[in-house]
Amino acid sequence: MIVYPGTSLHHVTPITRGSRIASFFWIQSMVRSDTQRSLLFDLDTAIIKLSRDHPEHPSVVELTAVYHNLLRQWAEV
Repeated sequence: MIVYPGTSLHHVTPITRGSRIASFFWIQSMVRSDTQRSLLFDLDTAIIKLSRDHPEHPSVVELTAVYHNLLRQWAEV
């Protein structure tokens, strides 16, 4: 599967042999702002790395709480 923002330009090359099977659909983020989504992604990535490198570090729980609080604040459901 390939997922990319709807604002990305892309193209499909012609098939020279065989067949192409394709399916497409749209998804919508609960967080409308690109900037906020990017911040949540960066925070989540940092939490994952910290959790992997220092599984028992108390900051993992604290940062996870911050992530979820921001998600609740920014989400439009």
